[in-house]
Amino acid sequence: MTARHLSLAGLLAAAGLILYGLGSAFLYTATHAGPPCSNPPALNANPPQLVVIGICVAAFVVGHLAARLQPVDPQHIAAPAAAASEPEQRRRARQALLIQALVLLFLLEVVALLLFEVVALSSGRWPITYYVRCAYSAAGWPTTLAAAAMTFLLGRWLWLPGRSLADPGA
Repeated sequence: MTARHLSLAGLLAAAGLILYGLGSAFLYTATHAGPPCSNPPALNANPPQLVVIGICVAAFVVGHLAARLQPVDPQHIAAPAAAASEPEQRRRARQALLIQALVLLFLLEVVALLLFEVVALSSGRWPITYYVRCAYSAAGWPTTLAAAAMTFLLGRWLWLPGRSLADPGA
């Protein structure tokens, strides 16, 4: 089995775990009439919080290693900027601008969510963190597996290709 097949298997497993977590949440909501947790939600559930943190950190590391072990196609490795043609430099500039715009949108979303958290806490409504704690309290293992799948994907996303010995400044 090649690294590509293992990578695809990992991505499919992560997608399956996320779908399992979403399905469990939907099924729980559809079959239970009352609220799943107290107000505020309990901090302790099964599995213990340190186990959840350990599983998520391990999933992040495995995702990171899986991405680093996958071979990188040489056409995706950027050539030095001085050697690139004028149209190529313009294309790279557009790509860099797009990536910076997406990062800006992500950071603006984080700011909006933090503002919602502050407003919710100050007005007596449930903040976002209470919903996460409630999911963990109501269904600890499905929530843990979905969180591990997300941290696996995050570990795959936050990777850098290996540095070349021929170009130590890379």
